[in-house]
Formats: sequence, C-alpha cells, structure tokens
Amino acid sequence: MLKQVVDKKDVRLEVVKWLTNAKELGLTQGLTVMPKKVYYKHVAKSRYAVDGKVYRHLTKDELEKANARLVHLINKLVLKNAYKRDGKKLVVVGSIEGDNSSCINLHTHFLLQKPDSYTAEQFHEKVVKAIDLSGEFEMSNPNYRADKDSEDKMFRYKVEEIKEGWSVYITKKIDKLELNRLYFY
Repeated sequence: MLKQVVDKKDVRLEVVKWLTNAKELGLTQGLTVMPKKVYYKHVAKSRYAVDGKVYRHLTKDELEKANARLVHLINKLVLKNAYKRDGKKLVVVGSIEGDNSSCINLHTHFLLQKPDSYTAEQFHEKVVKAIDLSGEFEMSNPNYRADKDSEDKMFRYKVEEIKEGWSVYITKKIDKLELNRLYFY
C-alpha cells in the first residue's frame, strides 16, 4: 500500500515537471475561462431573485463537458477542414480549479498549442469566437464598473502568451488533489 502512495505522488510530480516545459512542448498560449451559471428554479420575486429565477454554478461533470465542447470548437475554428478531414488536433492541457463547496468558483485554465501559421492576435480572435459560440462560458463580467474597475476585469476570460510560471500556476493544486482535475485533449 505504501508503495502505491509513493508511486502516485511521484506521478503527480512528474506531470508538474513535464508541464513546466510547456513552451518546449509547443504550448505557448494560456486561457482561463469562467462558466456561466445555469437556471436552477423559479421562485417568487425578491431582492435576491429580481426576475424570480435562481441560478446555480456548474458541477464538475458539467464543466468537463463544457470544456470538451470548447476545445472541439477551438480545433474546428483554428484547424478548419484539417480537423474534420484529417483528424488533426491542437495539443491542449486543461486544469479545473475551484470547488462549489469552497470560496473559489469552478473555472478552467488551459495550455494551448498555437499553430505557427497564426499570429497571437489571430489565434486570440479564434479562441474568443469559440468561447462565444460555446455559450457555456461568461464573456463579460456582470459586476464590472467602468468608473472603478480596471479594464482587465471587464471580461470573464483571459487569453495570453504564457509566461514562465503559468504551468506551475495551473497545476498548483495537483499536489493536494488527484490527477482527475487535469485533462489532456
């Protein structure tokens, strides 16, 4: 039993080490997305439910499906016919963070492969279009206040060129959690 625990810990550490070399693996873009809340039930109008609708956060299983659909759409928009015809796919690694029982809402961090034929801006446009088409992720922050908040808080997603610590950041919970929060697409 002790050997299995030691082996499991070593596997986690090896995955984290492997992901720290993300740029060498061709994973040059980072993406963070926040899922939309979904309709839960209708209640009498109150100050908590102005329109009478109550929404809930996605479950982990629902977020996994939403992530798979998002990755499918990104592949479809970026690779076009090669995705469908030749079965080519971008290399994507995802990490779900948060928990509905804690203060951190469920969200996903991705490491994405950007094809050499795309500039960073072109790739960014395709990813944003995929997020919008999926309909399962928040595009804009409903709590954004133009007079008080900075512009980076306007959106509920973030696409960026990865920096040195991005891989470590998205895998920070792996030492404490099982590898079931890490996805390879």
